[in-house]
Amino acid sequence: MLTMLALALPPPPVYTRAEGGCMDDLAEQFLDLIHKLEEVRDAVTPERAHAEFDETTLQVFWKKWPSLSAWAGSLWRMLSEELAGPATPYRDAEQDEVGGSE
Repeated sequence: MLTMLALALPPPPVYTRAEGGCMDDLAEQFLDLIHKLEEVRDAVTPERAHAEFDETTLQVFWKKWPSLSAWAGSLWRMLSEELAGPATPYRDAEQDEVGGSE
C-alpha cells in the first residue's frame, strides 16, 4: 500500500538557482549551521572538546562526521572547480551599454 502511495505522489520540486523556492530555506539553515559551527570552533579547542564533551556527543560526532565531511567536501570541490575558471560575462542586453553618454 505504501509503495503504491509513493508511486502516486508527484516528485518533489526540482531546484534551479534561478527559481529558488524551498532551497532558500535550506540555504538559510545551512548558513546558520556554518555560523554555529564557527562559534563552537572559536569557543573550544579540539583537545578540550575531546576531553570535556560528554560521551554521547563524541560518539555522535564520530559516527556522523565522515558522511557530513564527504558531502561538504564534494560541495566544496564543485565550487572550487567552478570558481577556479575564468569568469564569464553576465549576458543581459538591458545591462549592456553601447555608445557614449548623454
